[in-house]
Amino acid sequence: MLQPFPALTVLFVALTCSLSACNRSADSAVVTHNGVTFPGDPDISSALQANFAQDPNSAKARELVQLLGGEKGQLDYKVRKVIYRQGAFETLYDVSLRMGQGGAESLQKLYATMIPKEEAAKLPEQTLAAYEKWLGDSAASLEKTQPQQAAALRATIDNLGKCYRDAKANDSVALMVGLGALISPARDGWYADKLQSPQVQLRCLPL
Repeated sequence: MLQPFPALTVLFVALTCSLSACNRSADSAVVTHNGVTFPGDPDISSALQANFAQDPNSAKARELVQLLGGEKGQLDYKVRKVIYRQGAFETLYDVSLRMGQGGAESLQKLYATMIPKEEAAKLPEQTLAAYEKWLGDSAASLEKTQPQQAAALRATIDNLGKCYRDAKANDSVALMVGLGALISPARDGWYADKLQSPQVQLRCLPL
């Protein structure tokens, strides 16, 4: 049956500030406000990329990004707010996936992981349409005994189809909104820590 990946917990951010209240350097990378020099966008991004790449708890998330985005897929990030917190910078941001392959291919690969191998082997074709039909039939068979699981499976198929079916390479697909990170100064640059955020919402990920 459905084999969901853990929710994607990547920590990528950039920096925004009110134009009327900030002083920017010539390259717009660094912002100084009320005597506080915020890290530039490239510095924040590098810290979050390092966290995502090195955190052992993010292994499944990295697999999911590659599965949905392809080998050339990459994460994009949009900052909603940056707050200075006694030497560190609390950041609220959204994450999207820049597609490295067509969305139909992404769905086919993902659905293949959601169907038991012995059941997939019985299908007449190893295609997206065949996988969708099997998952839909599976949801129908669960309706009487496990209605909540059936509803979750249907919602996943419907949501992912809307997100990825018509997506093309280089399109951007929203993954999560309302994420949080703490960016702290370190001897070798900047360090990123994940923060719990009650505002987190999944958009185009398996439920």
